Amino acid sequence: MKLFIVESPTKAKTIAKYLGKDWIVKATLGHIKDLPPDSLGVDEETLKPTFTWVKGKKKIMDDIKRVAQRADHIFIGTDPDREGEAIAYFVYKELEKLKKPINRVVFYEITKESIKDAVENPTEINQNLVKAQFARRILDRLIGYKLSPHLWKAFKKNTLSIGRVQSPALRLIVEREREILSFRKKEYYYIKVIFEKDGVEFSALWDYRFEKPENAKPYLEKIKDALFEVAGYEEEKEKRQPPAPFITSSLQATANSLLKLSVEQTQRIAQKLYEEGHITYPRTDSHRMNPKKAQEFMKFIEKTYGKEHVGALRKFKEKETAQGAHECIRPTSLQKPPLQGKEKELYELIFKRTLASLMAPAILIKKKAILTPLYEKKKGEEMYFVAKGSELFFDGYLKVYPESLELLALPRLKKGEILKPKKITLEKRQTQPPPRYTEGSLVKKLEELGIGRPSTYAVIVKTLKERGYVVEEKGYLKPTDLAFEVVDFIKEWFPKVVDYKFTSQMEEGLDRVEEGKEDWKEMVRKFFSSLNTSNG
Repeated sequence: MKLFIVESPTKAKTIAKYLGKDWIVKATLGHIKDLPPDSLGVDEETLKPTFTWVKGKKKIMDDIKRVAQRADHIFIGTDPDREGEAIAYFVYKELEKLKKPINRVVFYEITKESIKDAVENPTEINQNLVKAQFARRILDRLIGYKLSPHLWKAFKKNTLSIGRVQSPALRLIVEREREILSFRKKEYYYIKVIFEKDGVEFSALWDYRFEKPENAKPYLEKIKDALFEVAGYEEEKEKRQPPAPFITSSLQATANSLLKLSVEQTQRIAQKLYEEGHITYPRTDSHRMNPKKAQEFMKFIEKTYGKEHVGALRKFKEKETAQGAHECIRPTSLQKPPLQGKEKELYELIFKRTLASLMAPAILIKKKAILTPLYEKKKGEEMYFVAKGSELFFDGYLKVYPESLELLALPRLKKGEILKPKKITLEKRQTQPPPRYTEGSLVKKLEELGIGRPSTYAVIVKTLKERGYVVEEKGYLKPTDLAFEVVDFIKEWFPKVVDYKFTSQMEEGLDRVEEGKEDWKEMVRKFFSSLNTSNG
């Protein structure tokens, strides 16, 4: 008998279907050991951590040990990232005393083929990944435990916290709110002429900005009865490239915008879809796609939408820190599973985005006309009005993944053609304040700044809400009064904690530990000491 250990019961159930009767699949229900919940658990001199049993997990491990004693071979198939590797490490440490062959198996989708392949190509625990998880956990613990009490003291509230990623994220939200509060609305005006030709109404704008409506009056007077001549007309085709397949941040941002799912909901549903074998691993920052799978999808595109809709498997420029072995988030098969509700909606979104990424670009026809009013002008008084139009020439990937296109009607015009305006008007416009962050746009911004990683985005947003730092209003994140005070306090006493560049460098440090390029204790010591002395 062989034993296969994972961290989730759903994953265990799916894998058991593929392994057959000579196997037993058991689940740890997440982490089995962690730093103690009620003390620091880290020696500040040596950085030696004290890991203790997570509540209820010793009993689960004792049960796994009983099964392991009867097994000929043990395979540990926890998730393929730092957290999964740390779980695998602690499970291994508990079972190694049994003197049985134990192997780590890694897979990025739960299908019969990938599980079989993983078992046939077993590996060892990746100690660098484990060390990176230790470094991340200990750095977060030191920051939380050593710096947060300063907040408690200042605000007489011990539910507040300072966090390595949480605090810079809060600073982003607070600074955006300050921009909105200090924003002063400014009005300005453009002269707009409305025409009609062949039953198509279109408008042309003079690209001159008036600060006050009365400043435009002399010009309106000059052209009020004028005919307009077409001084130029051009058309050109423009390709609109399909989107890249989903990675964690883009899935969370898109699901937040289109399906109104919170970042946490998206991650929870995606994890379930993965564990049930429907999609690939949902915590990834790599756009890479298995070429064999891509071919399968492209054949489906050809058969369903025609050869002209087939694109190519593109190579995307990956960030240096992208997890190379990981894939994008895609369906594991073309067979759609029987899902319902939000699970079905999220799966459909992933399915369509995957197909779209492998389809042909959409082609738009962009049109531009320049019109001038005919009246007695003084030298250098020429007014050029611009009319723009666009129409869809070929739908390409938009066939399956509709995106909002600004299509503007503009009839074909000829140079020298004379047109009579239907109406000449003054168009009022006003500057807009920057929008508040949504959960999705916050995740996008954090990714852009190199702050946080796929496994942390959902937790950050959840923590900000739980601490009373932000509330959600009409889908936007609004900081509370407390948030302003906390950010100002951290900026004064621990400026590096909310320094975007410094936080990004910490992430890079963790990545170097993962790659075996830096000692984890040195990395933690270096960053924590500079954080802790930043109030000096």
